[in-house]
Amino acid sequence: MANYLCLFSCSNLCRIPITDYHRRCPSCSYDLCLICCRDLREATVHQSKEPQTEQARITDQNILSKFPHWRSNDNGSVPCPPKEYGGCGYSSLNLSRIFKMNWVAKLIKNVEEMVSGCKMSDADGPPKTGLNTLRLCQYSQREASNDNYLYCPTSEDLKTDGIGMFRMHWKTGEPIIVKQVFDRSSISSWDPLVIWRGILETTDANMKDDNRMVKAIDCLDGSEVDIELGQFMKGYTEGRILENGWPQILKLKDWPSPRASEEFLLYQRPEFISKLPLLQYIHSKWGLLNVAAKLPHYSLQNDVGPKIYISYGINGELGRGDSVTKLHFNMRDMVYLLVHTSEVKLKDWQRTKIEMMQKPHICSRGSSPDSALCTKINGLDLESDQKDSTMDQGYEVYPSAEGNMVNCEIPLRQNGVTSEITHPGVLWDVFRRQDVPKVTEYLKMHWKEFGKSDDIVTWPLYGGAVFLDGLHKRKLKEEFGVEPWSFEQNLGEAIFVPAGCPFQARNVQSTVQLGLDFLSPESLGEAVRLAEEVRRLPNEHDAKLQVLEVGKISLYAASSAIKEVQKLVLDPKLGGEIGYGDPNLTAMVSENYEKMSKRRQITYNECV
Repeated sequence: MANYLCLFSCSNLCRIPITDYHRRCPSCSYDLCLICCRDLREATVHQSKEPQTEQARITDQNILSKFPHWRSNDNGSVPCPPKEYGGCGYSSLNLSRIFKMNWVAKLIKNVEEMVSGCKMSDADGPPKTGLNTLRLCQYSQREASNDNYLYCPTSEDLKTDGIGMFRMHWKTGEPIIVKQVFDRSSISSWDPLVIWRGILETTDANMKDDNRMVKAIDCLDGSEVDIELGQFMKGYTEGRILENGWPQILKLKDWPSPRASEEFLLYQRPEFISKLPLLQYIHSKWGLLNVAAKLPHYSLQNDVGPKIYISYGINGELGRGDSVTKLHFNMRDMVYLLVHTSEVKLKDWQRTKIEMMQKPHICSRGSSPDSALCTKINGLDLESDQKDSTMDQGYEVYPSAEGNMVNCEIPLRQNGVTSEITHPGVLWDVFRRQDVPKVTEYLKMHWKEFGKSDDIVTWPLYGGAVFLDGLHKRKLKEEFGVEPWSFEQNLGEAIFVPAGCPFQARNVQSTVQLGLDFLSPESLGEAVRLAEEVRRLPNEHDAKLQVLEVGKISLYAASSAIKEVQKLVLDPKLGGEIGYGDPNLTAMVSENYEKMSKRRQITYNECV
């Protein structure tokens, strides 16, 4: 029997999914989460006295200004709001629930009984200090900090190290770079044109028009543009130029669709997904440590991928219009795997025009005309090579795999041979979670410098509206002592970004990325905190559409964990074969995935 009555309720006031208990109008079915009920009661009480905290003042102001005629009753009950606020105004809201009666209480009781008398131990064992040191690379230079180094294993290293090393760094909120995920000899199979042909083989006939229009995001102003898919593919390798000579940086929006991406990967690259690192964390269905995978199929949940992202890029920092991913953070953990790149070079006449356009723009930002910054045109030394231009941007990274070894303890090897020199495809900046308040304050102070309106932005990191170029990153460090981890991503490398870590990315080549969202046990607490922040955002904010059902995820993850533990307890043989953190978990997930892929492939072939 299902453990739910209805899993699709959202609070009408804050537009956030309801976990279980809430209040509902018996007449018009207006729903209000318990936190909104509390806020309304407190705002009613605070009408006659000053609230104690700044957050309470903000909450009261929002409720009292938006709903001047809606208050809680003297006995604490909450009436249904008037019609102008979405209710009926006739009845008081009754306490209601979503899950079966006592299901959550029984869940808690089972957990308490299961852990009663157990002793806590380090499931991963003691850290292997020697091996861990060999996998570290320096990507920041924060003073008096012990987290300037990131864990950078190869895919083979993870098989040797197990998940213990990953967890040791991941639980502290550090991004992780996994190198040599796939053989570079297969790069050509990820060319956008090859992907396009593959998508055509698994889509309807009406999708096979070579001149079909798709939507793309223009990174210069964030606007949507309509473009023929064939023209976009041409620009991926040749570049696109505006009338004034400025490079046009585009990224495809909603193509391929999530469904088309999944079918393409399932039918034409079934062996590839099974080779991804840390499948027990990232797999959307069988990831044993992906708590988001525990949600039932009928629940509300956003698409998690795998998704295919295709976007343009240009070498050298232009200062505007070249940031494919602006500064923001997500409620989920993410992994991005770079599978294809294409270098687009500026033409000589373009270099001259760009230099003329950039010089007055850069010098107007507080630099003297003869300063080094103006001379270099905001880090874009148009006559220099890729290495010089990258270093002028203020990045503490290196432009090739060979240079990247300077900060690593050992060179990266594959099959006993040192990997060849490559050019990076993406430059990343990832900030620490604890630096979010300072980054937010910096953005508020310098908001006008980003060409934004004079309005104070309360939640700038949720909008993804700005990109911190080399100049702003230097100012951020000077004024607030905040510096991100800055690193490059080469072909075949997977970047793991924890939930709640602000990040931005700039393509230095046109790229194809595979992206997966997941939620690890280590990030669940951060997701809960972010969910409460999103609840306080205006209802029209786009972040509300991406909010996670963190409450339900937690409950179903706990229920799943109890069932798994019960299996281990009842089957000692199984418990002995599959220990926590055992590398065989990845093999099991891969085996299950391959079996499912073969079944669906057979079905697909029969249909065609």
